[in-house]
Amino acid sequence: MHTGRVLRHVPGPGAALAEARRVLRDGGTAVFAEPDWDTLIIDHPDLATARAYARYVTDHVIRNPAVGRQLPRLAAESGFTVTKVTPITAVWRDVRAADQVLGLQRVTDGAVDAGYLTPESASQWLGHLATGPFFAATTLFIITATAS
Repeated sequence: MHTGRVLRHVPGPGAALAEARRVLRDGGTAVFAEPDWDTLIIDHPDLATARAYARYVTDHVIRNPAVGRQLPRLAAESGFTVTKVTPITAVWRDVRAADQVLGLQRVTDGAVDAGYLTPESASQWLGHLATGPFFAATTLFIITATAS
């Protein structure tokens, strides 16, 4: 059994893992993969703006932004034995590729609407991302667990 980037969207990831454990036979293997959005970093000369953008993502965009780091605990609490934790850091150096995952314009607009960024800082943010050297990263955690 496996899931990938699903638990960040469900109302109760612990309950989803408990249900996965219920339907998986004893000794069966499950693999769960989730990003931890608190690890999102985007390089920008104004660190406060970059942090405000990332904070908006974790506060408003992703339902369960820290589920990646919580997976080992949630799996254990659900009756799994966690046998392996593998971190994979996704790195983007091309703003267009990053935008397909991060929705930079859309999320920036939301951050302005929510008061995390001013219109001026958002304009400077997006202008730099579009023209300067680009670097962003976030970590995905892959948990391998056995139904015990």
